[in-house]
Amino acid sequence: MAQRKTSRENSNGFEREFGNFFGILCYLFVLAVLCFMIFVVLALFRISSFTFDTYNSVNEIPYNEVGLLLGTSSLTSDGSSNQFFVNRIRAATQLYEQGKIDYILVSGDNRHLSYNEPRQMMNALLRAGVPRERIVADFAGFSTIDSVARASKVFMLRDVTIISQEFQNERALFIAHNEGMNAIGFNALDPTSKWAHFGVYFREIFARLKCILDVYFLNTQPTFLGEPIQIGTSPMPKEPSNPPKHATSRPKQPSAAAFALKHPHQATLIAKEQSDAAIILKQQNVALQHLEQVVQRDQGGLTQ
Repeated sequence: MAQRKTSRENSNGFEREFGNFFGILCYLFVLAVLCFMIFVVLALFRISSFTFDTYNSVNEIPYNEVGLLLGTSSLTSDGSSNQFFVNRIRAATQLYEQGKIDYILVSGDNRHLSYNEPRQMMNALLRAGVPRERIVADFAGFSTIDSVARASKVFMLRDVTIISQEFQNERALFIAHNEGMNAIGFNALDPTSKWAHFGVYFREIFARLKCILDVYFLNTQPTFLGEPIQIGTSPMPKEPSNPPKHATSRPKQPSAAAFALKHPHQATLIAKEQSDAAIILKQQNVALQHLEQVVQRDQGGLTQ
């Protein structure tokens, strides 16, 4: 009877401890979910805050050498003209004609032979009067993060004007800021009927959530990179020349030629001092040789 009572008490004690432990786990899980939700909400506000770095007026937007035109299809699913595409082409053309950009980097999806966003944008810009030599194509801009990251890591851009509708510009500027770029956005017009394109705006919610994961948690990189490509006067990466063999090596001193170029007067004085020292040393050597000859002659006379 006593053993059965003791066993029942131990069982109740274990259930009580397990219940407390499970309760703590549930509390920590709920707390973690709440913290994550708060973080996501703050990140979404952060993306939306980049609207202050976008412009609607060609006259007000500052100059950047290169404009990054984000890609989309020229046609909708029913075969009609895509107003997102048309308005982006018009916006990029206006920036070029008003001298706000000198080059247009068209970046879009080219996964299949039958679908080529950069080529569609290039053809549209050419028809709008933009010279071919002012258009650069990026055929690996499969997503917004691909287009922006490749603009930074492949095309070596730091100051750039991103061209798209405002909702995508905000997300693209968020990515550009994470890449260390000094980017601004130029807002192309939205379609006349937003309700007709409700699906695009609804998908933007999930695109922003994915963008937060890509930037803060997954560190997502472009699908393809490659050798640096220069656009206009954008600086190319500099390779280190004659680096020290070890991190702790002493700094290398400039050669005499380099010193003479930077300090000609001091170099002249040093050269004169070195010349005078050489003359004195030569005279000393001649005197020593003469002295040795005298000593040898005297020793020879004593021997005889």
